[in-house]
Amino acid sequence: MKKFLLTATMLVAFTALSKAQQGRVGINTSTPAATLDVVANAADTSRPDALLVPRLTRAELETKNTAYADATTTPSAQNGALVFVTGLGGNGTGKTVNVTAPGFYYYDGTAGNNVWKALGGGGTVSAPVSVRTSTTGNDFTAADLNGYVFLTGNTADFTAFPANAGNKGKTITVVRTGTQNITINGISSTSVNSIQVAGRGIAFVSDGTSWQSFSAQ
Repeated sequence: MKKFLLTATMLVAFTALSKAQQGRVGINTSTPAATLDVVANAADTSRPDALLVPRLTRAELETKNTAYADATTTPSAQNGALVFVTGLGGNGTGKTVNVTAPGFYYYDGTAGNNVWKALGGGGTVSAPVSVRTSTTGNDFTAADLNGYVFLTGNTADFTAFPANAGNKGKTITVVRTGTQNITINGISSTSVNSIQVAGRGIAFVSDGTSWQSFSAQ
Protein backbone atom coordinates (compact mmCIF):
# COMPACT_ATOMS: atom_id res chain seq x y z
CA MET A 1 0.00 0.00 0.00
CA LYS A 2 2.80 2.40 0.91
CA LYS A 3 4.56 1.54 -2.33
CA PHE A 4 1.38 2.28 -4.29
CA LEU A 5 0.90 5.67 -2.60
CA LEU A 6 4.53 6.58 -3.18
CA THR A 7 4.26 5.64 -6.85
CA ALA A 8 1.04 7.65 -7.26
CA THR A 9 2.58 10.68 -5.55
CA MET A 10 5.64 10.52 -7.75
CA LEU A 11 3.45 10.23 -10.84
CA VAL A 12 1.45 13.33 -9.90
CA ALA A 13 4.63 15.25 -9.12
CA PHE A 14 6.20 14.17 -12.40
CA THR A 15 3.10 15.24 -14.33
CA ALA A 16 3.07 18.67 -12.64
CA LEU A 17 6.79 19.10 -13.26
CA SER A 18 6.37 18.09 -16.89
CA LYS A 19 3.61 20.66 -17.42
CA ALA A 20 5.62 23.34 -15.63
CA GLN A 21 8.58 22.68 -17.89
CA GLN A 22 6.24 23.15 -20.84
CA GLY A 23 5.41 26.61 -19.50
CA ARG A 24 2.01 25.65 -18.11
CA VAL A 25 0.82 25.38 -14.51
CA GLY A 26 -2.55 23.97 -13.54
CA ILE A 27 -4.49 24.27 -10.29
CA ASN A 28 -7.18 21.59 -9.84
CA THR A 29 -6.26 20.24 -13.27
CA SER A 30 -3.51 18.00 -14.61
CA THR A 31 -3.99 19.31 -18.16
CA PRO A 32 -3.59 23.11 -18.02
CA ALA A 33 -4.73 24.81 -21.21
CA ALA A 34 -2.76 28.03 -20.65
CA THR A 35 0.31 29.38 -18.85
CA LEU A 36 -1.77 29.36 -15.65
CA ASP A 37 -5.05 27.44 -15.65
CA VAL A 38 -7.11 27.64 -12.47
CA VAL A 39 -10.09 25.28 -12.50
CA ALA A 40 -12.90 25.71 -9.98
CA ASN A 41 -13.68 22.88 -7.60
CA ALA A 42 -17.45 23.23 -7.54
CA ALA A 43 -17.89 19.99 -5.61
CA ASP A 44 -16.15 21.41 -2.54
CA THR A 45 -18.68 23.92 -1.19
CA SER A 46 -16.58 24.68 1.90
CA ARG A 47 -13.79 26.42 -0.01
CA PRO A 48 -14.05 29.64 -2.04
CA ASP A 49 -12.88 29.52 -5.66
CA ALA A 50 -11.20 32.77 -6.64
CA LEU A 51 -7.97 34.43 -7.67
CA LEU A 52 -6.70 37.05 -5.22
CA VAL A 53 -4.44 39.81 -6.51
CA PRO A 54 -2.41 42.07 -4.17
CA ARG A 55 -4.69 44.21 -1.99
CA LEU A 56 -3.50 47.61 -0.73
CA THR A 57 -4.87 50.99 0.26
CA ARG A 58 -4.05 53.95 -1.98
CA ALA A 59 -1.69 55.21 0.73
CA GLU A 60 0.19 51.89 0.73
CA LEU A 61 0.33 51.76 -3.07
CA GLU A 62 1.60 55.35 -3.14
CA THR A 63 4.62 54.40 -1.03
CA LYS A 64 5.61 52.02 -3.83
CA ASN A 65 5.62 54.69 -6.56
CA THR A 66 9.32 54.24 -7.28
CA ALA A 67 9.02 50.44 -7.33
CA TYR A 68 7.02 50.61 -10.57
CA ALA A 69 9.39 51.65 -13.33
CA ASP A 70 8.64 54.40 -15.83
CA ALA A 71 8.55 53.59 -19.51
CA THR A 72 11.59 54.48 -21.59
CA THR A 73 11.71 53.60 -25.28
CA THR A 74 9.78 50.49 -24.33
CA PRO A 75 6.97 49.92 -21.79
CA SER A 76 7.84 49.43 -18.13
CA ALA A 77 8.57 45.91 -16.90
CA GLN A 78 5.49 46.29 -14.65
CA ASN A 79 3.20 47.41 -17.48
CA GLY A 80 -0.13 45.60 -16.99
CA ALA A 81 0.36 44.86 -13.27
CA LEU A 82 -2.95 44.43 -11.42
CA VAL A 83 -3.89 45.40 -7.85
CA PHE A 84 -7.07 45.84 -5.83
CA VAL A 85 -7.28 49.10 -3.88
CA THR A 86 -9.20 48.52 -0.64
CA GLY A 87 -9.38 52.14 0.53
CA LEU A 88 -7.93 55.58 0.04
CA GLY A 89 -5.60 57.63 2.24
CA GLY A 90 -2.37 59.18 1.09
CA ASN A 91 -2.29 62.17 -1.26
CA GLY A 92 -3.41 60.64 -4.55
CA THR A 93 -0.45 62.09 -6.44
CA GLY A 94 2.18 60.72 -8.77
CA LYS A 95 1.37 57.24 -10.05
CA THR A 96 -1.79 57.03 -7.90
CA VAL A 97 -3.35 60.27 -9.20
CA ASN A 98 -6.18 58.32 -10.87
CA VAL A 99 -6.92 56.19 -7.80
CA THR A 100 -10.07 57.90 -6.54
CA ALA A 101 -12.16 54.98 -5.24
CA PRO A 102 -11.72 51.35 -4.14
CA GLY A 103 -11.54 48.81 -6.95
CA PHE A 104 -9.27 47.10 -9.46
CA TYR A 105 -6.46 49.13 -11.04
CA TYR A 106 -3.84 48.25 -13.64
CA TYR A 107 -0.47 49.92 -14.13
CA ASP A 108 -0.18 51.70 -17.47
CA GLY A 109 3.58 51.71 -17.82
CA THR A 110 3.70 53.21 -21.31
CA ALA A 111 5.37 56.41 -22.48
CA GLY A 112 3.49 59.50 -21.30
CA ASN A 113 1.45 57.57 -18.75
CA ASN A 114 3.17 55.64 -15.93
CA VAL A 115 0.07 55.75 -13.72
CA TRP A 116 -2.48 53.39 -12.22
CA LYS A 117 -5.76 53.32 -14.13
CA ALA A 118 -9.15 51.97 -13.12
CA LEU A 119 -10.09 48.59 -14.57
CA GLY A 120 -13.73 48.16 -15.58
CA GLY A 121 -16.10 48.21 -18.53
CA GLY A 122 -14.14 49.53 -21.48
CA GLY A 123 -11.10 49.90 -19.24
CA THR A 124 -12.54 52.78 -17.17
CA VAL A 125 -14.69 53.16 -14.10
CA SER A 126 -16.79 56.29 -13.63
CA ALA A 127 -15.98 57.88 -10.31
CA PRO A 128 -18.56 59.98 -8.48
CA VAL A 129 -18.37 63.72 -9.17
CA SER A 130 -16.67 65.61 -6.35
CA VAL A 131 -18.46 68.71 -5.03
CA ARG A 132 -17.11 70.71 -2.10
CA THR A 133 -17.00 74.21 -0.67
CA SER A 134 -13.73 76.01 0.10
CA THR A 135 -12.91 79.39 1.61
CA THR A 136 -9.33 79.67 0.36
CA GLY A 137 -9.16 78.09 -3.10
CA ASN A 138 -5.51 77.26 -2.45
CA ASP A 139 -6.01 73.62 -1.50
CA PHE A 140 -6.89 71.80 -4.72
CA THR A 141 -6.23 68.04 -4.53
CA ALA A 142 -6.67 64.97 -6.71
CA ALA A 143 -10.13 64.55 -5.17
CA ASP A 144 -11.24 67.72 -7.01
CA LEU A 145 -10.38 66.34 -10.46
CA ASN A 146 -13.44 66.26 -12.75
CA GLY A 147 -15.39 67.89 -9.94
CA TYR A 148 -16.65 71.25 -8.68
CA VAL A 149 -15.21 73.57 -6.05
CA PHE A 150 -17.56 76.28 -4.73
CA LEU A 151 -15.48 79.20 -3.46
CA THR A 152 -16.59 81.70 -0.85
CA GLY A 153 -13.20 83.43 -0.81
CA ASN A 154 -11.60 85.68 -3.41
CA THR A 155 -8.72 83.58 -4.81
CA ALA A 156 -8.38 80.32 -6.73
CA ASP A 157 -4.72 79.34 -6.87
CA PHE A 158 -3.60 76.46 -9.11
CA THR A 159 0.09 77.20 -8.54
CA ALA A 160 0.58 74.54 -5.86
CA PHE A 161 -1.44 71.85 -7.68
CA PRO A 162 0.61 70.24 -10.48
CA ALA A 163 -0.83 69.75 -13.95
CA ASN A 164 1.34 66.68 -14.52
CA ALA A 165 0.97 63.94 -17.11
CA GLY A 166 -1.28 61.96 -14.79
CA ASN A 167 -3.77 64.86 -14.72
CA LYS A 168 -3.87 65.29 -18.50
CA GLY A 169 -7.45 65.74 -19.69
CA LYS A 170 -8.80 66.16 -16.14
CA THR A 171 -10.89 69.20 -15.25
CA ILE A 172 -11.70 71.32 -12.20
CA THR A 173 -14.66 73.69 -12.27
CA VAL A 174 -14.49 76.68 -9.92
CA VAL A 175 -17.80 78.33 -8.99
CA ARG A 176 -18.15 81.64 -7.16
CA THR A 177 -20.64 81.57 -4.29
CA GLY A 178 -19.37 84.50 -2.23
CA THR A 179 -19.76 88.24 -2.69
CA GLN A 180 -16.16 88.92 -3.76
CA ASN A 181 -14.68 88.64 -7.24
CA ILE A 182 -12.46 85.56 -7.51
CA THR A 183 -8.96 86.03 -8.94
CA ILE A 184 -7.48 82.99 -10.70
CA ASN A 185 -3.73 82.34 -10.28
CA GLY A 186 -1.46 79.71 -11.80
CA ILE A 187 -3.30 79.47 -15.14
CA SER A 188 -1.31 79.55 -18.39
CA SER A 189 -2.30 81.31 -21.63
CA THR A 190 -5.78 82.39 -20.62
CA SER A 191 -7.62 85.65 -21.10
CA VAL A 192 -10.01 84.76 -18.29
CA ASN A 193 -8.47 85.37 -14.88
CA SER A 194 -11.42 86.21 -12.65
CA ILE A 195 -15.02 85.31 -11.81
CA GLN A 196 -17.02 88.48 -11.36
CA VAL A 197 -20.60 87.22 -11.11
CA ALA A 198 -21.93 85.18 -8.17
CA GLY A 199 -23.23 81.77 -9.19
CA ARG A 200 -21.01 81.67 -12.28
CA GLY A 201 -17.90 79.58 -12.76
CA ILE A 202 -14.97 78.65 -15.00
CA ALA A 203 -13.80 75.17 -15.95
CA PHE A 204 -10.08 74.43 -16.19
CA VAL A 205 -8.37 71.51 -17.94
CA SER A 206 -4.87 70.10 -17.57
CA ASP A 207 -2.88 69.58 -20.77
CA GLY A 208 -0.31 67.54 -18.86
CA THR A 209 2.01 70.47 -18.15
CA SER A 210 -0.25 73.41 -17.19
CA TRP A 211 -3.83 74.39 -16.40
CA GLN A 212 -5.90 76.16 -19.07
CA SER A 213 -9.39 77.68 -18.94
CA PHE A 214 -11.77 76.29 -21.54
CA SER A 215 -15.14 77.71 -20.55
CA ALA A 216 -15.94 81.24 -19.46
CA GLN A 217 -18.52 82.38 -16.95
